[in-house]
Amino acid sequence: MAGNRVLAWAGAIAAVGGGVGLALPTAHYLPSHLPLGGTEPDLDLGLRLACAGALALAFALAILTLRRRQAEPLAFTALTGIAVAGILLRYLVITLPSANRLAPSADVQPAAGAWVLLTAGLVLAATGLIAAANAQRGR
Repeated sequence: MAGNRVLAWAGAIAAVGGGVGLALPTAHYLPSHLPLGGTEPDLDLGLRLACAGALALAFALAILTLRRRQAEPLAFTALTGIAVAGILLRYLVITLPSANRLAPSADVQPAAGAWVLLTAGLVLAATGLIAAANAQRGR
């Protein structure tokens, strides 16, 4: 039971931390590096909303776990964590230094917000997987 509470608090803190990562600028860019008419390789609004929705769901599942004192709701944070980590990994791959040869507009360095959000997604995925293992072991 104490393990579930620790996992739920870890999930809630990771979800809030991910929200902070979303609020931070996720890319530094110089307009001179971007081609005219091209889009900046920052997270667009749709991806930000997907991450925000996943983080809100993870936070709600963590709170539900604390109220019910069961690991089953928290196990679903693995899915939200995988979604957030997947979105951020796609973004980070696009902004790799070697991607500049393929797409000149990708000459962008990820800022701290991208790394915070990626870490939050990985923590949520790990928390959900551990909670799922605990729930399976408890049966």
